[in-house]
Amino acid sequence: MFQEIIKLIEKHDSIVIFGHINPDGDCYGSQVALKRGLSLKYPNKKIYITGSGVKSFFDFLMPMDIVPDEVFKHSLAILVDGNDCSRMEDQRVNDCVAFCKIDHHVDTGTFVQGPSVVDETANSTCDVLTGIFIEGDYPVDKIVANALYLGIVTDSGRFQFVTNYAMTFDRAAFLCQNGANPKAINDILNSVNESSLISKGFVFTHYKKSKEGTLYIIFTKEDLRKIGISANQASGLVNSLSNVKGYPVWASFAEYEDGNVRVELRSNGPAVQPIAVKIGGGGHMYAAGAALAKLNITQVNQVIDMLDKAITEWRKK
Repeated sequence: MFQEIIKLIEKHDSIVIFGHINPDGDCYGSQVALKRGLSLKYPNKKIYITGSGVKSFFDFLMPMDIVPDEVFKHSLAILVDGNDCSRMEDQRVNDCVAFCKIDHHVDTGTFVQGPSVVDETANSTCDVLTGIFIEGDYPVDKIVANALYLGIVTDSGRFQFVTNYAMTFDRAAFLCQNGANPKAINDILNSVNESSLISKGFVFTHYKKSKEGTLYIIFTKEDLRKIGISANQASGLVNSLSNVKGYPVWASFAEYEDGNVRVELRSNGPAVQPIAVKIGGGGHMYAAGAALAKLNITQVNQVIDMLDKAITEWRKK
């Protein structure tokens, strides 16, 4: 199937690589790796990455591009790390003339505009891309290697959530052999400031727990103003509640200034992806997310009830 994508790439002189809403390390890493790798293989093509990216890595890898509106009207769109066009951060994706997709999430079948490569068993889209780069013998320099390693290490939860350890570590070793610097990446990921300490303190003093074993934290926009972090940063704190004995599921609800709410669901046993799908999101079986139109406690409780039901059914197995 990737050969069909290659045919599209070779056919178009202008390519825009799109990432999903609220981009993470895997989304941004996939965009950077593809842009750099394709630029090395096709130096005469104009290749752009659009969206907000992960700013803490701009100096280490590359910043996002500012893409004029007219570019999209004659460009191939490559969607990475998301199910379909509706999930892309830059909605100018709909102005493109051709489409393809590379992803690892559970395929909803909603992308019908072009060929796609989806490996639901992969830990990350960067994992999928690493396999493609290896098998296709595509150029891998230091930027490509670091971008792909970033996506693998972040989406696997620092190698906690891995379906095939042998393959994942083989691919990570390949990236290190080609210039990936795990220490430099971890240093950036682990960098904290005072607001990070304050926000973790908020999680540890304000989390709630359900009867069946869900730990969860709610960040209102007023809370986030006091703490001094964004809703995206708050959502990244969900794993502060991980691995607490007796609580196999943990979740966070973070309210944006416009009232929308980012939901993150995590588990070390019960499947949370089907619950994310029910509320309009998606993701992996044990790490998924969604968005709510507003911070409604009734709706939050409904999500917790669904998580509790998943825990109960899991414990019966």
